Amino acid sequence: MCGIAGIIAPGSQTLGVDLVDMLKHLEHRGRDATGVAFYESREDIAIRVSLRDLAAEADLEKILQAYAEVNDPVTYTGEGIFTFFEAKLAMEPSRIPELNWAVDTVADLCIHSLGLRLKIYKDEGSAEDLERRHHIKVGACTHGIGHVRMATESVENIDFAHPFTSYLLPELSLVHNGQFTNYFNLRRLMETRGIRFKTNNDSEMAAHYLAWEMTENGLSMEQAMSKALDDMDGIFTIIAATTDQVGAFRDRLGIKPVLYYEADDGTVLLGSEQIALTPIFSDIYATEMEPGGVKVWSV
Repeated sequence: MCGIAGIIAPGSQTLGVDLVDMLKHLEHRGRDATGVAFYESREDIAIRVSLRDLAAEADLEKILQAYAEVNDPVTYTGEGIFTFFEAKLAMEPSRIPELNWAVDTVADLCIHSLGLRLKIYKDEGSAEDLERRHHIKVGACTHGIGHVRMATESVENIDFAHPFTSYLLPELSLVHNGQFTNYFNLRRLMETRGIRFKTNNDSEMAAHYLAWEMTENGLSMEQAMSKALDDMDGIFTIIAATTDQVGAFRDRLGIKPVLYYEADDGTVLLGSEQIALTPIFSDIYATEMEPGGVKVWSV
């Protein structure tokens, strides 16, 4: 069992705090790891990378120098064994996917986020642990999604935690509750297309799937999510976001819940349980998405 949440609140100065507060109300669904993806109203490229071994920082610096001018670099220790690197990059935006994979080819490095709007924080422990250890710094944001994790595999690796991104579409982020029974078949299919994987987590497969359909096949987010309902087997609920959309879909069995609420002021809230929405609106009645449902909101 895991918990997922999302919020759309364009121009919000408090969205960073609000999303973390929503996840605090879901921590009973998983405390192995917590993660948040924010879409900031900013004009520069930001990168966040995890380092399993601090010695890999030299490799990271060498790669970054080949692609960008690095500004305001910060390196700090996370909740577990991992170190985190964050910086602003002056570079050609079209080279972001190339840089993403260049970093990920190093075994002890993993891109958590890299893009013009997206910034992801994820680490071991609860939302309180994430907030305390990372001193989350985001400016005005338009939307964000988050996840609390109960790990179902034995791998204790923060790179397996959510949100996930895809180098195919670096501004895409995804959180997932559930599991896919045809994960290996879909992964092998994607690998025949030349898609590369960093982890063995099935949620990474879902991120690459949506990114592929949206970039290579030209599908909209809603079309890609509808197609996923035919191609993905299992029990799952997924929330995904790009710079201008947030979408959610639920498998046709409807075992894993997701609720949503649309306020008159344009705020949209999503969560695995209604209690996740109460830090934003204390007295509302949310709607549960129907099994097999797909909903997409523009930002």
